[in-house]
Amino acid sequence: MLEDNNTKIKKLESILLNEHFMAAVCAFIAAAGLISLIFFRAQMDAFEKFGLLVKLAAAADIYFAFRSYKWDVVKGLLGGVLFCLMYHEAYHVLGQLWSEDFDTYLVAGVHGSLYLAAAGMSLWMTIIITLNHFIVNYNIKSNPKNVTLNRIAIIFKFAAYIILLSANSRLGLSTSLMLKNLLEHLTDIAILLLVILIETQFESFKILRQELLAAKRKGGKG
Repeated sequence: MLEDNNTKIKKLESILLNEHFMAAVCAFIAAAGLISLIFFRAQMDAFEKFGLLVKLAAAADIYFAFRSYKWDVVKGLLGGVLFCLMYHEAYHVLGQLWSEDFDTYLVAGVHGSLYLAAAGMSLWMTIIITLNHFIVNYNIKSNPKNVTLNRIAIIFKFAAYIILLSANSRLGLSTSLMLKNLLEHLTDIAILLLVILIETQFESFKILRQELLAAKRKGGKG
C-alpha cells in the first residue's frame, strides 16, 4: 500500500518543484524585497511596505513548510499576499491610473494606453487568482477546473507584467521609479510561480497526508 501511494506521489510531482528550486525562488523574493526596502523605501506608502513584509514572511514560511509538509499557515499567508496584491493593484488602477493620471497616460500615446490596459487586465487576473486560491486550497475535494483556471489566469498575468515592464521603460519615468516597479513586478512573478508550484503538488500532498494519517491510526491501534 505504501509503495503504491509513493508511486502515485511520484507521478503527480512536478519536476520543477524540488527543494533547490523552491529555495532559489524564495531566496529571490527575499533578496528583491530587501533591496526594495533598503533603496526604495522612501517611494513606498505604508500599505506597500506592509505588503512587502507579508511577501517576505510568506517566502520564508513557504520554504520551511515545503521541508516539513505543513501547509496550513502557508495557505493563509499566500492568501494574504494575493489579497495585498489585489488591494494594491485596485488602488493603483482605480484610484490613480483611471482617475487623476488618466489623461497623463493617454497623452503618452501607445505606450500609455498599453500600460493602462495591462494594469486593468492584471487586476482582473489577480481577482480570479485570489478567489481560486481559497477555493483550491480550502476545499476538501480536488478542484481540477479551478486549478486550470488559476494557471490560465497566471499566464495572462505574466503577459500583462511583460507589457507593463515594456511600457514602463518608455513612459519617461525616473530611473529609481522604473527600478522600483521592476523589482515589484519580478517579486510578484516569483510569488505567482510559487502558487503554481504548490498547486502542482497539491494532490501529492493530499495522498501523503492520507498515508500519514493511516500510519498514525495503525500506530495507535498497535
